[in-house]
Amino acid sequence: MLVRLAMLLAAAKMLKAREASLNGTVKLVFQPAEEGGAGGLAMLLDGVLEAEPKIQRIFALHVWPGAPAGEILTRVGTLMA
Repeated sequence: MLVRLAMLLAAAKMLKAREASLNGTVKLVFQPAEEGGAGGLAMLLDGVLEAEPKIQRIFALHVWPGAPAGEILTRVGTLMA
């Protein structure tokens, strides 16, 4: 969990440094209980995804031990959902 928290804080720091060049609002969300499956439902029930400002796009990150160190794996569409 500490690795995920550190990654979210690092992303916040990098985004804050580029704040003037961003168009719109960035909402950072830390999903609790991600591995157990209850976190996403808890976020929905708490209204996190519906709260203002409305979310237009969402990007998620999942730590995958099989990925080579220092690389980000991605694709268009759903992945690891």
